[in-house]
Amino acid sequence: MKAWWLWGACVAAAVAVVWACASPPPVNTPDPCAVLSTECPYCTQPGPKGTCENALATSDDVQCTVALDDSQVIADCVVPDGGSNEASTDAPVFPLCDAAQVSADAACTCVSPCVTTCPAGGCVIACPPDASCQASCGGGTCVFQCAPGATCTDSCEGGGCSFECATNSVCNDTCAVTPPCVGP
Repeated sequence: MKAWWLWGACVAAAVAVVWACASPPPVNTPDPCAVLSTECPYCTQPGPKGTCENALATSDDVQCTVALDDSQVIADCVVPDGGSNEASTDAPVFPLCDAAQVSADAACTCVSPCVTTCPAGGCVIACPPDASCQASCGGGTCVFQCAPGATCTDSCEGGGCSFECATNSVCNDTCAVTPPCVGP
């Protein structure tokens, strides 16, 4: 009788382990293509720049992740940390943001005073030097770039956003609790 009890306990433990391992972990990482889109403008060499732009053109998370993990892209496409806000001279300039709403997965530059929103998420919104910008991201995974001298008031209701606040800028950022945001 003890053998059946022991066997039953082992089966129950095995079922519990399989169930626990079958549950996927929570996703708390920002969209890889949104992250990559902030790095591509800073590529200085043609090889890494091509890798970066080709991955972005696919809008495929796997391709963007591969580019983010590429050692040449990591070494060459470095977003300034505030010590310098200069991108390469051939870096693309984002188009101007729509005054009311930015399309999903779009990148744009605010014109001061800028008040815009990205309800679907996945946008890159850049506030130029010495501008005043206010943007919100309802869908999450947006990237907010605040240049030196700019004042940025950005909110990420959807979570998972990245706030890039340059040295000598004023950033008043808010983020939903889940998934967490990155930046100041």
